[in-house]
Amino acid sequence: MKVTVAIPIYNAARHLNVTLDSLLNQTMDPSEFEVICVNDRSTDNSKEVIENYQKEMSNLILIDRNENSGGPMIPRNDAIESARGEYIMFLDNDDFLGEETLERLYSAAKENHSDVIYGKYVGVNGRKVPQSMFQKGNRPNADIIADNLVYSLAPHKMFHLGFIRENQFRFHPKAVVGEDQLFVMQCYIKAKVITVMADYDYYFVVARGNENLSLKYFPAEQFYFSFNHIMEFIQESNLNTLYKTELTKAFLNRFLKASRLRNYLLSNRLTREQKIDWLNETKRFFDHYVPDQIIDSLQNRFKYFVRVAKENDIDKLLLIHKQIQQVTANDVTRVQNGFIYARLLRVSKNCSYDEEHVVNQFNTSNVFITKMALKRSRFILKGQFTQSLLINFDQEMVYTLKLVHRKTGIEKFHTDNTSLYGGFEFNVDYKEILFNPELTGIWDLFVEASVGGYIKRRRIGSSRSFSMRRLKKVSIIRSFGHLYSIQPFLTDHNNISFEVKKRI
Repeated sequence: MKVTVAIPIYNAARHLNVTLDSLLNQTMDPSEFEVICVNDRSTDNSKEVIENYQKEMSNLILIDRNENSGGPMIPRNDAIESARGEYIMFLDNDDFLGEETLERLYSAAKENHSDVIYGKYVGVNGRKVPQSMFQKGNRPNADIIADNLVYSLAPHKMFHLGFIRENQFRFHPKAVVGEDQLFVMQCYIKAKVITVMADYDYYFVVARGNENLSLKYFPAEQFYFSFNHIMEFIQESNLNTLYKTELTKAFLNRFLKASRLRNYLLSNRLTREQKIDWLNETKRFFDHYVPDQIIDSLQNRFKYFVRVAKENDIDKLLLIHKQIQQVTANDVTRVQNGFIYARLLRVSKNCSYDEEHVVNQFNTSNVFITKMALKRSRFILKGQFTQSLLINFDQEMVYTLKLVHRKTGIEKFHTDNTSLYGGFEFNVDYKEILFNPELTGIWDLFVEASVGGYIKRRRIGSSRSFSMRRLKKVSIIRSFGHLYSIQPFLTDHNNISFEVKKRI
């Protein structure tokens, strides 16, 4: 038996036929895979639907539980115990697979000796699904950090069954929130080979109204159960120290972005008493797993939240959150080591503070090109670079033109030496990019503005003077014994690039 497909079933009669039809129509021979449906005491006619499909699907197995387990964890574990496949794939009872999914994934898993393998997700009915891990194409041996796998922690994957059983991995019955993340992270960390396939629409994730578990309220202690175990598993793993640190940062950024934590604490969804309870548990979690050096490495938008949450003062957290959302250039005090700091001040009987917080995430920018002229031996580029939070730092700003060769990624820098208030003027000799006849093709143009180690980089051209509606070609350029031509053009996003061609 090649594959076991495990489906926890609970009151899924309305849409179970779509799920089972996708398995009935698989290109893999039915004798080579089995489908285990674990009915978790459904109160609708889900069991009857499965029994009707058994008449057509000889490989469909029904496990009818004696009592409801309260979630998909134990039914999935039941399937793990009963599975006969070399690999096991977890499928939710309202999702469905592309027809070639099992055949393609199993073939790739065997070829790459994969412990974990999964393919591109497709959202249905407006469902948002992770995509960043598929942007590099097929990844026979993907890395958790480099390939952004922490943003794909749903169990909709295929796992080597021997690998799961050898490591005694199961879905923890007490993990009512994030149980899939705990299971998948454990598998990621222990796996020797993780394979990601981007060449086919493998798994279709369906949005079905308000049935999502994430809309339900859970006490903070239950919420943190899985995440405490994930952090402990990372710390106790055999990964090297540096990788553990980087994986911790990556997971925390994912946790702070995708979990309900900030929404619960910073919105009106909870009562004050509930928020206090949640903040108590949050402080314990941050104190235990997020030291100051980790905070400094988190995404800028989370830094203030973690630092203030560790003080365990719900009033201060809510006030600072509201105030930081309204920060302006008048509040910025300094730019240092790549961070923009703003002073947040409040003096009242109930809550007072006077402190600085990082506000990089609120700095917006625009580049307007006023002139671009291609001469016989050089080109001139002139424009303004505005930044919403740094208008008081214009005179300290250093501007750099960056030319990036699209095919190789080679970058060529040209720093502006012209003093212009809020703007730049570059006078660039063509030899700066025409130094190697192999570097023909497309060069993309960027401008960087830097002050105090903070760098803002923008693509140029989409905002430009009306006089630049026509971009003239330079046909003959002599450089290091070769002849070239340069044709400026507008990209699909209305930005300016150069196409360099070698001439005979």
